Amino acid sequence: MNAKIPDRRVQRTRQLLQDALVSLILEKGYQKITIQDIIDRANVGRSTFYSHYRDKDDLLLRGFDELAHDLNRHMRAPETLDDEPGHLLHSLEFFIHACDNKELYIAMADSGGDDLIFDIARQHMQDHIEYHLNQMPSIGDEIPLPVITNFLAGSLLSMVTWWLEQSLPYSPEEMDDMFNTLAMPGIRRMMSTTES
Repeated sequence: MNAKIPDRRVQRTRQLLQDALVSLILEKGYQKITIQDIIDRANVGRSTFYSHYRDKDDLLLRGFDELAHDLNRHMRAPETLDDEPGHLLHSLEFFIHACDNKELYIAMADSGGDDLIFDIARQHMQDHIEYHLNQMPSIGDEIPLPVITNFLAGSLLSMVTWWLEQSLPYSPEEMDDMFNTLAMPGIRRMMSTTES
């Protein structure tokens, strides 16, 4: 029974550190943040910080990994795996997740290490898109799958980034409709080519 207490403490400490980093990024930008700023905001000791993370980049990247894992789990949940026409990639869940976690997404986008974060985000999204494309009827080999996944992931991430920067002027559903209107005709055309 006592074995569970350290796990809860570890989770709580990591959450405090993640929350501190996000709030500091939103206040003053990633590059200006020091480890001292983070531990002061989280109210934890320096040795506690280093027992969990190598540096602030490690804290940022692990926070992103947790966010991406939560998103992937949600997007691959059985209730989201339908084949509703027009929403074949289940992108609505991504827009909803970004809306529900907007402060964290904005902090990640404003991190200053955004090239690294963007590359990791793109890879996560490409993996997700490939997963869903593999659930569909064959889309043929007219365009290689890596080209398709890279195009769709880049488009989706670009739209979400713009949407967040504009303070969410449209609902997740409206953004998803616009994404699917712009991105899916080519996918549907490739699917219909293989069926005929």
